[in-house]
Amino acid sequence: MNFGLQVADYGVDYSQFANVFMFGNGKGGVGKTTLAANSAAKTARMGLPTLAIDVNGQGNMHRDLGYGEQDQGKGFAESMASGAPLVPLAGVRENLDVIVGGPEIRKINAIVTEIARNEGFLAAYLRLAVCLAPLLPRYKAIFIDTPPENPDLLRLCLMAARYAVVPVKYDAASLDDGLKDFGQAFKMAVQVNRQLRILGVAHCFSPRNATQIHKEIEKRSRNILGKHAYVFPQAVGHSSTMAGLIRDRGLTAFELEQERKAGSRTVPDAAQHLANDYEVLVTQIFQRAAEVRKAA
Repeated sequence: MNFGLQVADYGVDYSQFANVFMFGNGKGGVGKTTLAANSAAKTARMGLPTLAIDVNGQGNMHRDLGYGEQDQGKGFAESMASGAPLVPLAGVRENLDVIVGGPEIRKINAIVTEIARNEGFLAAYLRLAVCLAPLLPRYKAIFIDTPPENPDLLRLCLMAARYAVVPVKYDAASLDDGLKDFGQAFKMAVQVNRQLRILGVAHCFSPRNATQIHKEIEKRSRNILGKHAYVFPQAVGHSSTMAGLIRDRGLTAFELEQERKAGSRTVPDAAQHLANDYEVLVTQIFQRAAEVRKAA
C-alpha cells in the first residue's frame, strides 16, 4: 500500500510531528505506561510544555501520575468519532497536560471500523493524527502510551508519531510475539508516515545488573526487528514495593526519590536505583532522537 500522496488531503503535515514519541509493544506489562509517564514528567520538569496521551482501555497512566479516572476516556473517544481536536486535562503537573484514557477508549476500535467503512482505511488510521495536529504548536514534547494486543490502535498511534520506542521484558511473549506484532504494525504505518523511525528497544523489569539478560534481549530484538536494531544501554530494574507505591501514591519514581531524600521513611532505598534507571533511560531516548534527527 502506498498512500503517501493522499496524506495531505486530511490536513496532516508530518513535518509538524517532530516531537511526538510513542511507546509500543504487542504485549502488555512491559513498561509502556511507566516509560511514557516518566518521560513526560521529565520533560515537564525541564520546563517544556508536555502532553501525555493515554491510548489504553485500562487507563493506568492516571495511577502513575495521580490525576484520577476523570472521564475514563470519554472525551478522547468523542474526538476520535467526530474528528475534533483532542481536549487535554490541564495541569496534571507544572508544564504537563494529559489526554485521559480508560474504558471508553475501547470504543475507538468500532469508531475506526466505521470510518474505514465510510471513508476508507487511510482516513481511519490517520484519525488520531488529525485530532492531535491542532495541539502540536502548544507542546514541545508529546508522549503516547499504546495499548497491548490491539493492532488497530497500535497503527493509529504509529501514524501519529515521529519516534517509536519498544519496551520489552525478558519473556517470550514480549520479546517474540510482542516484537513481531509491533514490527508488522510498523511496516504498515511507515508506508504512510514516512518520517516514522524506531528509536530503539528499552529493556525493562529485569534484576539489577542482569548483563546476560541484556545481551539476550539485544540478540532477539535484532533477530526480529533487523540486524541494525538499537537497544538502549540502560535497563530499568524492578521493585515490587516501588511498583505498588508509585501507583498507590500517583507519583513517579523520581518524585518518590525526592521524598526519600527529604526524609520520608515511607519510601524505600530502592527508589534511588529505580529513579536513576528511568532518568538515565529517558535521557538516552532523547539523545537517540537527536542523533536520528541529525542523521536524517
